Amino acid sequence: MAFVHAKSSALSNIILFAALWFACCKAYAQQQRLIVGLEYLNYLPYYQTTIPNQKPTGYSIELIELFATKYNYSVQFNVYPVRRLLSNLLAGKIDFKYPDSPHWSSALKTSHGVKYSHSTIEIIDGILTLEKHRELLLDEFTQLGTIRGFKPWPYIASIQEREIALMEASSLEQLIKQLAKGRVQGIYVNVNVAIDYANNNFEGVKLYWNNSLPFGRDNFSLSTIKHPQILEEFNDFLKKYQKEILIIKKKYQLDNG
Repeated sequence: MAFVHAKSSALSNIILFAALWFACCKAYAQQQRLIVGLEYLNYLPYYQTTIPNQKPTGYSIELIELFATKYNYSVQFNVYPVRRLLSNLLAGKIDFKYPDSPHWSSALKTSHGVKYSHSTIEIIDGILTLEKHRELLLDEFTQLGTIRGFKPWPYIASIQEREIALMEASSLEQLIKQLAKGRVQGIYVNVNVAIDYANNNFEGVKLYWNNSLPFGRDNFSLSTIKHPQILEEFNDFLKKYQKEILIIKKKYQLDNG
């Protein structure tokens, strides 16, 4: 009798194991793959996509991966130059674009029905200086630097009226070098990105955000044309998993954002 009982118990365990294995395989097979297009930029702490043979990293990447895990999706990140990324979204070649904002290229998107998620992070663009200029007043500013194609919107009128001379650089590295050499008094860029880059790539160069001067605020969102229902799930995720999201923000020193 003991032998029969043991045999029956072993059979039950095999059946249970097989059922669990089948359920796991079924769940995995049912995972929908989401193709998320990213900008080809070193934009840490938000995202870094420019290192060859290395997967994208940064706050935004971990955020989207956490969403995929919680809602049973798989995610594939495709990286494109900034302009091509938008055209691929509008052409339906990717499921989602990140980052995005209703304020960016709005005229091009008007007829395409682009939908946006709630904010994933607030971003601030402002003037960063060396310590000697950290309290410089607006009427004392005569030389401003920025990355080519990145518009310093709060200062456009002053630039057009030639009250401020604008110097453009092709990269953040070149821009910080110009600041360090004293060729500009300040640089208008994303505050977190510039400080992170200087701390990790320029020994002895410390940047200060002069927040008494005009600055811009915006928000990074996830956008889609194809999947508004998944976007609603993403919005639900942003509300439901705030504690887990805060842990990622703290990791990248974005917990004030």
